[in-house]
Parts: sequence; C-alpha cells; structure tokens
Amino acid sequence: MSTTDSNLSRRRLLQIAGVGAVGATTFAVAGPAQWSSAKAAHRIIPRKEWGFTGWQAGGPPAINKGAITHFVVHYHGASGANINGPQAPRNIDAIHKEDPNNAGILYNFVITQAGEIFAARAYEFKSGATRNANDFSIGVQIHIHGATKPSAAALASLEWLYRNSHTALGKKKALKITGHEDHTSTDCPGGPLHSWVDHRGQDLYREVAAELGGGSTIPAYPGAAAFKIGKKHAAVKTLDNGLIRKGYVKHHDGDGYQAGTLFTKYTRLNVQDFQKAQGWTGADADGYPGAETWKRLLS
Repeated sequence: MSTTDSNLSRRRLLQIAGVGAVGATTFAVAGPAQWSSAKAAHRIIPRKEWGFTGWQAGGPPAINKGAITHFVVHYHGASGANINGPQAPRNIDAIHKEDPNNAGILYNFVITQAGEIFAARAYEFKSGATRNANDFSIGVQIHIHGATKPSAAALASLEWLYRNSHTALGKKKALKITGHEDHTSTDCPGGPLHSWVDHRGQDLYREVAAELGGGSTIPAYPGAAAFKIGKKHAAVKTLDNGLIRKGYVKHHDGDGYQAGTLFTKYTRLNVQDFQKAQGWTGADADGYPGAETWKRLLS
C-alpha cells in the first residue's frame, strides 16, 4: 500500500496503492504484445508501454541514488488487485492522481502475479509510497491484496528486481529489504508477503551483501539488556527471525511462533533449544542470547 506525497486521511490511505518512473537507459523494452516476456526474461516495462499519461502537480522530485539504502515491499490496498497486464499500473496511477497534490503513481515499480515488472517512478524519481522512508528507499508493489499469497512468478521477479536495483543505483552495499509496516503504522504488505520479507527476503539480502563483498551482514549484538522477559526491543524481532529461519519454534502461545519485538518466555525457551543444539550447557544454555548465540542464529 502506498503513502501519498501529500497528507491524506487514514481511510484514503487504505484505498490507495501505487508506483513511479523509468530510467532511460537501464531497461529493455517490452512491446504491448510482449507482456509475458517480462516474466520469462525479467524485463522492466517502461511507462510509455503501459499507457502512462504523464505527471501532474509539477512531477515528482528526482531520486537521490546515493541516499537509497532500503528496498521496501508493498501490497495493493485498494480494490482491483490481483490483475495482470498494463491495467494494473494504470489503475494505480489513476487512483493516485485523484489527489491533485500528487504527481502521479507513487511506487517505483509494480509487479503482477504473472511476473510482469512495470516501471513507474523507477530509478528516476523519488518514491512517494513509504511515509517516513521515501528519502532513502525504493518502493515496490506486488499487485495483490494483503491476504493473497504472492505467486512464484511474482517473487522471482521481485528477487530479480532487487538484484538489478544495485546495478541501476550503483550500490556497493546491499539494500535492506523491509515491508511497508516496518516504517509506518499499516497492515501493508500483509501476512503472506511480509512472511517473504522476514524470511526469504533476509536470506536474499545476506546473499547480495556477500556477493558485493560488503563484510559481515550480521547486525551488531545489541547487548544483554535487549533480551529481558517482558521487554520490547527491535533486536528481538531480528532474533525471532533467526529462530524461525533455523526452525527453533517449538515453544509458543498456541498460535505458532511469530516474530515480534517482545522477549517472552517462549522466546527464551526457543533460544535455549538452539543453544543446547550447539552442545552448550549450564549458563551457556540459559535461553538468553549472548554475542555468540546472536552470531550463530543470524549467520
């Protein structure tokens, strides 16, 4: 789901989703009769090919490529999701232009369930899709509703686009993969898609970081104070994702083990299982992660 360039009501925000532009020399062009080629060849379809009618309100500001550090994933919060072809970005653009203060489609790219990749603001213009993060992010929408499972074709295109963004933006350091809800209060990108962000997305981030030779991809250990029963800390969610990724999720409240910022008794028991699997005993397997537990869970 997108966040407009101007301020809108929460109700309106729940009705919109969007994208942006295209770099002139970066993309291979797919003609109107070649929409399926985007899936097979992972080509980005330029604005002129999907029927973009131009910017309004003076157009969006240029992107600052050097400032981009995040690759933010969205879903479509309005009606009409789960469609393929050029109608997907056209619909989004029309919705966003209902606000005269918006330049137009807010995302950088839109990906359909068929795996088509449509350029909107692309690598030319600043995203308007992620409130609190537009200055440093690329906003990418998978054109599905929040409860819809993204297709294999859509996810393959998402991975390709993530890798391509490093070349297009001249990045020597991996872009962090996040969901819209990681930056502002929203349900976007929904359960199934955010599960990809938290799991495969983080593995993909580490893979690209290693390929770029950017050094360790493991976040710095936040200290023991971050891991206290009943205490919230952002590092707990990172820890939880490590537990989930490695399969240490036996202990939970009855609804399955979910990543979150609260360190609970279940977190401690799952950490303890992981520690025991390392062959540790006694104080080394007390369920509270030290620097070595942190390193191994996130490696």
